Amino acid sequence: MRGISIVSGVIFLAISITAVFLIYQTGMPVVKKMQAATAIERMKGVFSDLDEIVQQVASEGKGSKRTLYMKVDPGKVIVNSTEDSIYWVLETDAEVISPRTSQKLGNLVIGSNMETRAFEANYTFSDPEIPCYVLENEHLKAYLKRIGSPSSQQNYETKDILVAIYNKDMKQWLNNSGLLDISVDFNSTSKSGTGYTMLSDSGYNLPYATVSAYINSTHIEYYVNFTLESGADFMQIEASL
Repeated sequence: MRGISIVSGVIFLAISITAVFLIYQTGMPVVKKMQAATAIERMKGVFSDLDEIVQQVASEGKGSKRTLYMKVDPGKVIVNSTEDSIYWVLETDAEVISPRTSQKLGNLVIGSNMETRAFEANYTFSDPEIPCYVLENEHLKAYLKRIGSPSSQQNYETKDILVAIYNKDMKQWLNNSGLLDISVDFNSTSKSGTGYTMLSDSGYNLPYATVSAYINSTHIEYYVNFTLESGADFMQIEASL
């Protein structure tokens, strides 16, 4: 009987440990989500206080200063003087915030996968330089030619739109002439026409950015959207009539 008791105890202990392990593993996503949500709420309050202090110091003029103590755990704080921004970055596999979405509360922006930026710049590896819209994320930097405007359309060919793409991971350029040629119904006349290119949104910390090209050809008029999402190592190209 004593031996049976010992064996039973060992078996019971093993079952208990396994059960706890399974419950812990099953509950891990929930636990991680709760931990991440708690950290985000805490840092939201910290950054709201920080923004209030910054506004006060700015209103007091030159020489005004404050000392602020922040506890950052988990995550890390990054100060970007180029963008005049302060970031708190938390890497987690818990989906607390839907990917590529953001919420703005005054000067405070809370979001997930916000690593895309879009701006205007010249492509300098040509003579003359080419004025472009630039879409950039962690992996790619794409140059798309600035052409006309809705109120001032210009003649152009679709092969002129995509000027170059730089792959940051491979450290290589894709910039051969006529990099991309677009046609509709395999009709060669659809490759050129009057139109323009336009940037949807510009700035930093975007979930994605899109350059739209409008082409009014003798065959058909249509749009082509070039979209770069945060975290993507490819660019989406979609056409619509």
